Amino acid sequence: MSAGRRGGEANRAPGDGPLVSIVTASYNQARFIPKTIRSVLQQTYPNIEYIVMDGGSTDGTVGILESFGDRISYWQSAKDGGFADAIAAGFRRSTGSILAWLNSDDLLAPDAVERAVEAFRRRTDAGLVYGNRVCIDEQDTVLYAKVSVPWAWHTPLLSFLLSQETCFWTRAAYEDCGGLDAGMKFAIDYDLFSRISRKHRLAYAPGVWGYFRKHTDSKTMSQYRTVGKKEVRLVQERYYQGPPSRAWWLGGLFASRMYGLAASWAAPRAQWPDIGVPRKRATWRGLKTLTVFG
Repeated sequence: MSAGRRGGEANRAPGDGPLVSIVTASYNQARFIPKTIRSVLQQTYPNIEYIVMDGGSTDGTVGILESFGDRISYWQSAKDGGFADAIAAGFRRSTGSILAWLNSDDLLAPDAVERAVEAFRRRTDAGLVYGNRVCIDEQDTVLYAKVSVPWAWHTPLLSFLLSQETCFWTRAAYEDCGGLDAGMKFAIDYDLFSRISRKHRLAYAPGVWGYFRKHTDSKTMSQYRTVGKKEVRLVQERYYQGPPSRAWWLGGLFASRMYGLAASWAAPRAQWPDIGVPRKRATWRGLKTLTVFG
């Protein structure tokens, strides 16, 4: 096992608001993880504990983690029980009162944590807060924006109403619902958010909080038709008395997408993280795609 020392005191500014703990689990993601790490370390909010749990990568990830020194609060590289197991282990090591995880190929907007903390200050009754997503490809090209509906509740539609990388929740809510199910391989966020929403309020705040990367090697794109569908159904059977009707599911999906498209015209402008590459926009037949960047 390779492990970095417990450092990162420089990442904290006691008295400047609650400590926010962010965990990233990785395995052989050397081509993306430097950008992911930078997007966390360059947050406008100062009081962050950042933990990286690597599953024993052999592609140079360890060298990348070492290069950041004590700017990462804690990291380790060792065999684990899978993605959910690694994230859960990271949360057990963490000490923050607000939690989140960021996949090793995704990014946070520069002010995402600041917006999340402010949302909790305004909505003291919330157990989870969330914002909007922008989708990018493996070349950091902006594809499109996904504006979330400003209301979410305990519903099977949470599968597509919440964008995982934009979600932050309190440690109290996390522990109250029993934490992550380490046996999950795909629907980890759907399972957790379904349990949180049974006991705690979900609150929306405007603005782009995260960048979801779409690429052929990502778990979301490669596993949905195999592991994904089975686990989504399992979550629905556990917490929603079974899957919703196809009409209800498709109707909710259509309504949320139409809302997102309409709301994107008035959405606050997005900030691109300082990850060493400029923002690019995709083109379609020579026209720039519509995004919340304007």
